[in-house]
Amino acid sequence: MLTRFQRLSLGVLAVIAALLPPPAFAAEAGFTGMQVQGITPALAAALGLEKAEGVLVRDVALGGPAAKAGFMRGDLIVVFAGKNIDTFKRLVSVVGGIKVGQKVPVTVLRRGSKVSLTLKAGKRTEKWRVSKDAFAILPAVGLTLSTISGKVRESFGLRWGSNGVVITLVDKTKAQDMDLKPGEVILQVNQDEVWKPDQVIAKYRQAKKKGAKHLLLFVDGVRGYRFSLLPVR
Repeated sequence: MLTRFQRLSLGVLAVIAALLPPPAFAAEAGFTGMQVQGITPALAAALGLEKAEGVLVRDVALGGPAAKAGFMRGDLIVVFAGKNIDTFKRLVSVVGGIKVGQKVPVTVLRRGSKVSLTLKAGKRTEKWRVSKDAFAILPAVGLTLSTISGKVRESFGLRWGSNGVVITLVDKTKAQDMDLKPGEVILQVNQDEVWKPDQVIAKYRQAKKKGAKHLLLFVDGVRGYRFSLLPVR
């Protein structure tokens, strides 16, 4: 059975601390931009495989190294950087040694056929480095906002690929003209990416200073992605 870390697979391969080299080394590891999951005998049988070997790609970060290389959800990684990948642990170990900028040959099984890809490991951007909780309140519109740390992500059941600012509380007495709900993630404000509550606050203050009536939010919610207007009061 998969461990708790394997089931959650909190994002980039190199963040599974229990299976990584020491932190100083891990900090130098290249960013792959994909979430993976180990394969079980039952999963292997469903795919018509004789052995439970390889690692499944669960998600691919938009615009990240894996996406640029052509990885797709459902790909089964069988070779990575010249190493045969039989287990989740083996892949994490190999990825831990990949440097930023390094080009890595990868072989995946896709719908029964082998596909060769080349992944260029990137540098983890700031929004993928969020690890600490930080909160802020917009009292005029009744919103409480938070960074998406690992703890917050798990508490709200957020997808791995949701990187932004999560709405933790909504004061309904002040938010009657808004469609925002707790647990939804603000990805952009006026088309600029955000990942810290202070960024949203700064955008709000700028808009108020300019006399703007609304801010345009790009939100990841229970109904999928959508644009929403945040009133400036």
